Amino acid sequence: MPEELRVRDDESTAYELVSGMSELTALLLSTSDIEASLRELAAVASRMLPGKPMAGVSIKRAGDTVTVGATGAEATRVDEIQFQQQTGPCLEAMNSAEPVLVPDVAQERRWGDYPARVMAHGIRSIYSQPLLNDGEPIGALNLYAHAPNGFDAQTRWAIKLTGEHTSVLLTTALAMARQNDRTAQLRAALASRSLIDQALGIVMGQRGCTRAQAFEILRSASQNRNVKLVRIARDIIRTVTGAEPEGRPHFGEGIGQ
Repeated sequence: MPEELRVRDDESTAYELVSGMSELTALLLSTSDIEASLRELAAVASRMLPGKPMAGVSIKRAGDTVTVGATGAEATRVDEIQFQQQTGPCLEAMNSAEPVLVPDVAQERRWGDYPARVMAHGIRSIYSQPLLNDGEPIGALNLYAHAPNGFDAQTRWAIKLTGEHTSVLLTTALAMARQNDRTAQLRAALASRSLIDQALGIVMGQRGCTRAQAFEILRSASQNRNVKLVRIARDIIRTVTGAEPEGRPHFGEGIGQ
């Protein structure tokens, strides 16, 4: 290849890589739906990598490995071959937390009849890059080429960089999702406490009793009706005020904001 064309090709690859990294960042950090982001990862990775290989993204879920995103039905089918047999480069990458390269499927002797089955789909080379969360593999980015030796050193470097970048983003996105869950739980707990406090005030006013006595009245009603205490509180507030209780603590507006 003439030097000028090679330089242009390298510049184009670098541009696709940078553009893809930016898109991956936006995908994983703009939503709490991590699987939806990973579904898009396959398309972004294929588009940004040299040769535009077929791609699939697999994750561990409830003891099984499933493909959550792929560049097409063919990539999904090839992914699923190893899940059916419980052996193959994707599973090895996830088990070892190390990338797995198959330069030429025709020469591959690992994983039983897996090589022959993927060759029947026209696949001749494979590269599986693990996706990590805090260093632990939770999935893999699987790339498939129709020619042997489809993943040269430059392409493998780009895939490794993509996988590492995605892993960092994935860890951040999952931490954000957990924090959002905790914030939602805290808001719900504060709202429930606010409703119960309002109901206790009503009972204390109606019965002329102490807070502890009012709480025992609510607790007994909760046990007798076999419903949560907060529902008893809601019913009391609704009966007295004639309106649906808000249950929003006046001091909780700034939580998670």
